[in-house]
This record gives sequence, C-alpha cells and structure tokens, in this order.
Amino acid sequence: MLLAATAQAETATETLKARDAEIRAALPKQGTEPSPETRKKLENIVTRAVDLDEMAKSALGKTWVETPPAKRKKFLDAFKGRFRKATGEQLDQYRSTEVKYFPERKEDDDDTVVPTEVTVKGEPTHIDYRMREENGNWHIVDIVVDDVSTVENYRSSFNRIIKKEGMDGLIARLNGGGKVVDSGGSKGSSR
Repeated sequence: MLLAATAQAETATETLKARDAEIRAALPKQGTEPSPETRKKLENIVTRAVDLDEMAKSALGKTWVETPPAKRKKFLDAFKGRFRKATGEQLDQYRSTEVKYFPERKEDDDDTVVPTEVTVKGEPTHIDYRMREENGNWHIVDIVVDDVSTVENYRSSFNRIIKKEGMDGLIARLNGGGKVVDSGGSKGSSR
C-alpha cells in the first residue's frame, strides 16, 4: 500500500513523506536489531527514490563521457553498492528523527528542491532534496546537507582519486570500502 503511494505521489514532497512513512513502518521495534532481510528491504525503500544512475553520472562529471561503457557499468555497480551500504548503516537513525518539510521550489533546470529540517538527538540539520520528475515519478538526484552537495562532494573526491589511482582505483575503493569521500565538501547545490 505504501509502495503504491510512493510511486503515485503527486509532488516531490509527497514522495519523500511516503518514503519516510514506509521506512518507519518497516523498522522493527525499538531495541530490536533488524534482520538481514529487513535491513535489505529498508535499504531498497530508501534507495528506490534515489536516481543512483544520475547521481553517479553527475558525480563523475566529464569523466563519465571519457569512460568506456564496460568500465561505466563497473563504476555504477560499485557506486550503487557503496551507496546502499552507507544508507543501511544509517537506518537506525530513522527511529529517533523528526522531519519538518518546507515548501518545495522549482529550479531553473526543471528540478524541484524540497527543503527539510531533520532533527536527530535534538540537533537540527538542514537537508535539501533535489528531485526530478520522470514519467510521473519523482527521484532524488542530489542531497544537500547543510549547504554541502552530496554530488559535488563525490565529484571532488572521485576526481582526486582518479587523478592519483585512475578509474580502476576508484572502483576498487568503492567495492572495498576504502575511504572515498572526505568529510568536507563543496558548498551549494549540484549542477
């Protein structure tokens, strides 16, 4: 039922609210560790609303075009795996978060930004979800946390790694769990 609500949401904000409700409904009771099956289900719910292909392409920037198709596929697979793993490690925070949604705004490039304030353990964090509608479905294409774009942060880190270790080095780091993204980042939204 909630899956249908996510797929049929009319606005970007409604898509995020439906995803949040679906995540909270799938979480086990407080103090109960999610089973591997539940964790995988939760990771899928979280990442289903994210356009991981677009996020990965944007993060590579001009390097995407310069990369042969077979290597692009390896990169996409590694990026998606790493993103899902990172998302899965943050699931427990959903139990104790409060989310305030503010009016969404249309950007010049036809993206829509949904500003939110997420409070975890009493600490508010400003998160903008840059979303794009395609075939009636909304997908996240960037997440901007306290003015730091996830895509731009990835791009900066990926370019540095590629310069030193090549595309194979980046793919190896994504697959192996090595450090990929610095804790700093670029200010502003993507694009």
